[in-house]
Amino acid sequence: MRAESAVGEPAEVVRTVLAALNRGDLETALQYCADDIVLWAPGPSPAGTELRGKEALRAFLEASERAWPDSWAAVRRLVADGEEVAVELVATATHEGERVSQPMAAFFTVRGGLIVRQACYFDLAGLLALLRERGIA
Repeated sequence: MRAESAVGEPAEVVRTVLAALNRGDLETALQYCADDIVLWAPGPSPAGTELRGKEALRAFLEASERAWPDSWAAVRRLVADGEEVAVELVATATHEGERVSQPMAAFFTVRGGLIVRQACYFDLAGLLALLRERGIA
């Protein structure tokens, strides 16, 4: 069951999910995701990586929490148009004792109070280069 505060408005759903992730509250964040959610992000190939389903997303988020403890996403701008929500943010996290910050963009599709699709864009090559430079990748 979803929390009542964000039911309806796509922008509120996204804000609620981001706030839950910032607290490390994966269960609340997942309450706002459809069972068949599709997540796309940069990956090792130019086509990126696509995850399908809430359980795949749960596994990804749990692995991310282990690799990047204390992660935080500061929203710079959020724009909503109908069921589509675009967010510009800066993600900051700790990896092997080193703080790393990077700008990102995320695009969400929200239907019936649930996120059905999310696409994240960030400089994966730059992030990996920075981690290698610091000797932590």
